[in-house]
Amino acid sequence: MYVLAVTGGIGSGKTVAAEVFRSHGAVIVDLDDIAKGLLDPAIPVFALVKEAFGPDVVGADGRIDTRALADVAFASDETTRRLNAIVHPAVYAAVAGALDALALQAEPPRVVILVIPLLAEAPVFAELADAVLDISSLEDACIERCVARGMDEADAHRRAGRQVGDAERRAVSDYVIENDDDLVAFKSELNRFWDAEVSLRVS
Repeated sequence: MYVLAVTGGIGSGKTVAAEVFRSHGAVIVDLDDIAKGLLDPAIPVFALVKEAFGPDVVGADGRIDTRALADVAFASDETTRRLNAIVHPAVYAAVAGALDALALQAEPPRVVILVIPLLAEAPVFAELADAVLDISSLEDACIERCVARGMDEADAHRRAGRQVGDAERRAVSDYVIENDDDLVAFKSELNRFWDAEVSLRVS
C-alpha cells in the first residue's frame, strides 16, 4: 500500500488532485474532513475547542460553528497555533488508525492519498506517507478559486496569511506540481505524475 501525501496552500488545487488520483483507483483520506468529524460534541476535541475559544464558537444546534471558529482561530498566529495544538494530535491518531484499518483489509488499496493542507506547519504528518506532493500556485490564483467556491475574499486572504509559504512547503515535499495554468493543463500534469511516479511503484 503506497501512501502519498498531497499538500498545498488554501485554494491551490489539492481537491482537484485528489479527484484525479481517485479516478485512477486511489483511496482518498482528507484530513480536513477528519478534523471536522472530530468536532462532534461526543468527541473530547469538542470540549477542548469550546474551552479554548469560548461558547460563541458553538452554534444554535449545539455543534461547532466552523465559520465562527475560523473567524477566531485564524485571527492571529497565536490563536491558529492554539487550535492546531488541540486538533493536530487527534487528527494524527485518527489518520494512523484509518491507515492501519486499510492495510488490514483482505485487499488493501494499492494507493492511498492523504490530503494534508498544513503539512509544513505540522511535518509530523509526513511520517504517515511514503512521499509528499506539493501543489503550488500563485496566491492571487488561490484567492480567486476560494472566492469562486463561496469564501469571503477577506477570509481567504486571512487564512492564506496564516499559512507558510511555498519555500517551506517545498522543503518537506518530494515532488512539486505547479497549478498556475488552466484546469485542463493541471489535470494533464497530474495524470502524467501518476503514470510516471505513482503507478510504477505499485505495479
